Amino acid sequence: MTRQLSARLTKYAVALFVIFVSAATSGRDILRPVGGGVRVVRATPTTITVTTTQDELNGDTSSFEDLIDNPGGAGISLREAIIAANAMPPGPRLFIHFAIPDTDPGYETGSLIWRIQPGPSALPPLTRGNVSIDGTTQPGASLVSHPVILLDGTNVYEGDKGLNGLTITSSGNVLRGIALILFWDAGVLIEGAEASNNVVTGCVIGVLAPDGNPQPNYYGVDIRNGARNNLIGGFTAADRNIISGNDYAGVRIDGSTTMSNTVAGNWIGIDADGARARANAYYGIVVSGGAQRNVIGRGNVISGNSYGIMVMGASDNRIVGNIIGLAPDRTSLIGNREGGVFLVDGASRNVVGGETETERNIISGNGYGIFAGQYYVASPPITRWNHIKGNYIGVDASGIVPRGNVRQGIFLTKFAESNIIGGDDRRAGNVVAYNGFGGITIKGAANRISSNIIGAGADNTTPLGNQRHGALIIGDGNIVGPSNTFAFNQLSGLLIKGDHTFIHENTIHHNTRSGICVRGDGSTIMSNTVTLNQGMDVPWDDFDAQRDDCSLVGGIVLTGTLQTLIRSNTIRDNAVPGLIISGGERNRVSSNSITTNVASGIVLLNGANRGISPPTILAVDQTEVRGVACLSCRVEIFADPDGQGREFLGAVDTSGDDGTFSFALSSSVPATLQITATSTDVDGNTSAFAVGIGAPAPPSVYTLHLPLVVR
Repeated sequence: MTRQLSARLTKYAVALFVIFVSAATSGRDILRPVGGGVRVVRATPTTITVTTTQDELNGDTSSFEDLIDNPGGAGISLREAIIAANAMPPGPRLFIHFAIPDTDPGYETGSLIWRIQPGPSALPPLTRGNVSIDGTTQPGASLVSHPVILLDGTNVYEGDKGLNGLTITSSGNVLRGIALILFWDAGVLIEGAEASNNVVTGCVIGVLAPDGNPQPNYYGVDIRNGARNNLIGGFTAADRNIISGNDYAGVRIDGSTTMSNTVAGNWIGIDADGARARANAYYGIVVSGGAQRNVIGRGNVISGNSYGIMVMGASDNRIVGNIIGLAPDRTSLIGNREGGVFLVDGASRNVVGGETETERNIISGNGYGIFAGQYYVASPPITRWNHIKGNYIGVDASGIVPRGNVRQGIFLTKFAESNIIGGDDRRAGNVVAYNGFGGITIKGAANRISSNIIGAGADNTTPLGNQRHGALIIGDGNIVGPSNTFAFNQLSGLLIKGDHTFIHENTIHHNTRSGICVRGDGSTIMSNTVTLNQGMDVPWDDFDAQRDDCSLVGGIVLTGTLQTLIRSNTIRDNAVPGLIISGGERNRVSSNSITTNVASGIVLLNGANRGISPPTILAVDQTEVRGVACLSCRVEIFADPDGQGREFLGAVDTSGDDGTFSFALSSSVPATLQITATSTDVDGNTSAFAVGIGAPAPPSVYTLHLPLVVR
């Protein structure tokens, strides 16, 4: 019994000794039993520390262990550490840390930076995978807000993968807290089908910390040739990359097999204070070459560049939750000069925005807000099936403070077809206000605008306007509606120059000139509310009404149009006539509510609708309206307090050779109203309102009280 207890105590003592020694060696060593005891055996190290800024290669780079035991003369260089990491077999994560003394010749006292200048060859690619290079481990890094390890490409002019700062061709790597400047190609290159699930976080790429002066790479970050599932940035302030001042693009994502990469939480085109532009000379972000299923967002600030985001011939990408053209405070202007978002040269099935607040982009203070269609290619493939939804375009984050784009809020060229602006759900609607060349311009065909607020703030009340039209439709076969608001715009709410436009179920009010101005043929205007439009002059000298709008003003104006249908609209309280038709023919006006407009409900000018005359109402009684109109015409009957057409009562066709009609009233009409009518001939030409006749007073009703006879 005593012997068994002694053996157990010996085993416990050995176990405690193992725990103690293991803790003391911090995982660098392991314990192995030898005979009746143990001996300490060195474990393969997974962390190596760079100790010099010199770009030397004279240590033993067979492994981390060999390099630690046999470093070069100046210490361990970053080049040696990467080569040693690549030589290690697959396995646990490897860490490259930094502890370079402040006596090193690459240390810059004033800025607290250790400058590493590789050259003449670029640093080797990370080929092993599962390696972290972490500049925040350098002693002193926590004392400042900028990376203290700086890679400077001034001396690099040789490289198998290009003249890049850090190149990744494997998976699972992390770059953290590094500054990269002055590389001929990319600050960071992520390339190839094996380059997946890598993270670049907390880096400054293209500007010199801490002063923020541009020190450009060609690309800040270049992701290409099949790289996928990589993350640039992250979702905390510590993850943020500053990618600014580069010669071409802050971030490029390129290639048809390059997919599912995410760019999130970065500041692209501005300095580290978020207050000043530090432009990437062309693009903040460019997605090209058929790259697909990549996500730009959330939380990027992409401002101060020539172009904010350029999606060029790429499909199925998402742009969500970014600030594009404003500072990080989401109200100060730092615009992208040419525009915020570009979908061009065959870009398709991309989504800009979303139906939640976190997916909303704020696209303000730029040249264009969003531009889609042709840009670089003379005859490009059609840009189609893109969806622009839930964005604030021309306002700040509050949705009611004006921060207009200089040109249009949204501009679709003739090479943009079958795109959707807004959506069926009201949450998909965009706020498009205070933009200099108008809210929306569409030159392509078969696009749809629905559920947007165009000219008012996000509260649908604050009067902001766009500086020209709410929407200008030049292409054919576009759909406007349902559920758009066009309000407070400086010209007309809608100017339609294209043919076969379908405008339905919109609210159009308080526009400076007309609610809707139509110059194209074959359009349908149905179930809209057009009210309180002003018919005023435009407050700038070079305005040409014939060129820039309709020369006439009204609730709805048709100028020289053919075969337009205006049906079931409410047109009221406009400071001009409710409907003006000037020239053109076969324009049908049916079953609308037109009332309390200034001067008249319907006006025909310049031989419009073949000069069709309104009906003549001959008599009205409690049960019937009788009159005469054109032969084989349809007569619509209305009641209104002032000779327009507030209440549509019904319709009847004329009969016989004399054009007489008789319309039976289904119920009595109040005597305060007038009965009026329009005529529409067999070709679809509709007249103005007839001269109204007051509805007759209801017949007097007498009650006979018989005398009471008492017997």
